[in-house]
Amino acid sequence: MTAKFSFVVIALFSGISLSACGSVSGGFDSGGSDGGAPNTGGAPIPAIVLPDNGTLELQGTAVTTAFTNNAGRITVGTVNAPAASTLQMTTESGEIVAATFRAPASVASFDTRGDDTRNGDVAVAFNSSGNGENGYLIDPSESRFEHQTFGFWIEGRGNTTGTAGAGSFGNRTPSQDVPVGRDASFQGASAGLAVLSDGTLHQTTSTVLVSTDFETATILSSGTEIRSLVNGAERSAPELNFSGSGNVSGNTFNANVSGTGNNGTADGVFYGPNATEVGGTFRTTGAGGATYIGAFGADR
Repeated sequence: MTAKFSFVVIALFSGISLSACGSVSGGFDSGGSDGGAPNTGGAPIPAIVLPDNGTLELQGTAVTTAFTNNAGRITVGTVNAPAASTLQMTTESGEIVAATFRAPASVASFDTRGDDTRNGDVAVAFNSSGNGENGYLIDPSESRFEHQTFGFWIEGRGNTTGTAGAGSFGNRTPSQDVPVGRDASFQGASAGLAVLSDGTLHQTTSTVLVSTDFETATILSSGTEIRSLVNGAERSAPELNFSGSGNVSGNTFNANVSGTGNNGTADGVFYGPNATEVGGTFRTTGAGGATYIGAFGADR
């Protein structure tokens, strides 16, 4: 993964005010789009705090898929539904120096000792050129999110077979503290991977909007940008944009989504006290076998 793409993602995040700029506002302000009701409290949920030196593990969910590589043409198998997964981060002097994504069908580990790693304004990009592994992780200590993070990974990219995944991790809102009946809007971003109909592999970013009354939820992913992992070419990819809606169940939602060139599902999770943040994963397919997976995060 090159630094250039890291900058593209950072620029997107900065554009939607996700760079470190103070704490996330919690609860419901009086008046405004959050229903006009004051914060009624809720179970205390600790913010994610990385140790100065040590290891932190977060629970979450991830979508994964296996793929084959035939002379540079990628063929993707079935994308697995979101499953329980973990993210382990190791720090030295407050900086993330290693990360491991663990999902039922895919495990990828990165370490700065031997890997090409770049710490950006809000993210860490990993590249293990020797074994064809790439990873991208939103740094929870640098983004404005207090209760979540997300990222994606590839293992075995240069081999004949490999796996890829995207996951959302953090501290969930207890189901009983989800403020059903109050309106809320969330703005954020996504990062992921897409294999287009010609078999080329790309990294992706998009802007994500979620609106909900905590009974139903609507998600919009737009302004999708892709960068080829073959030749580094970048372009807009409106064919990967999608939108849709679905029901909220406890502290999660599931939405059927579609766009001009794809359709699939998005699975969301509410994080933090009174659902101040939302994140999750998505998976879509399109014409010619195109496959798109990713993870997102957003806040109010």
